[in-house]
Amino acid sequence: MSLTCQDVMIAPEEQILLHPSSPINRAFKQMLHHGMRYLPVVEKDGTYVGVFTSPTLIKLMLPRAMTIQMGGRNPNKGLHDLNFLNMDDEDFYTALDSIKDEPVKNYLSNPKNIPVAAPDTPIMEGILLLHKYKRHVILVNPDNNQFVGVLSINSAMKKIFDEDYTV
Repeated sequence: MSLTCQDVMIAPEEQILLHPSSPINRAFKQMLHHGMRYLPVVEKDGTYVGVFTSPTLIKLMLPRAMTIQMGGRNPNKGLHDLNFLNMDDEDFYTALDSIKDEPVKNYLSNPKNIPVAAPDTPIMEGILLLHKYKRHVILVNPDNNQFVGVLSINSAMKKIFDEDYTV
């Protein structure tokens, strides 16, 4: 029998998940507490919605003018630094306070940047996706869009290098 992504994935019961209505501050606390850079977002019935990532948190801290494409496609136009922007502690925390209760569903990563595969995808294809996208692969049942688990570099390597690992 061929080894699949599901054979070496992080199981759903071991994966920290967010619901679409989860506030950003909860996502941050979960990421910090568990040392994670991403969290799958799943409806209560298990339907996969998307992924909320730590780079999104960083982007949310920047002024909106820095994160929109200014000047069209020309990278030489628009803002390139924020040396002119001075904030004291109160300004900084006030700016962050305005977004902390917003739901993560408003800030999901672009689906084109998130690799998704079926659980029965051969492991080598999953490893190729890990390499190509440089992030975890979300495993979703293609028949009903149900979240199944996550293939990570660590979960794949445990199968190879951890003598105590069992499937």
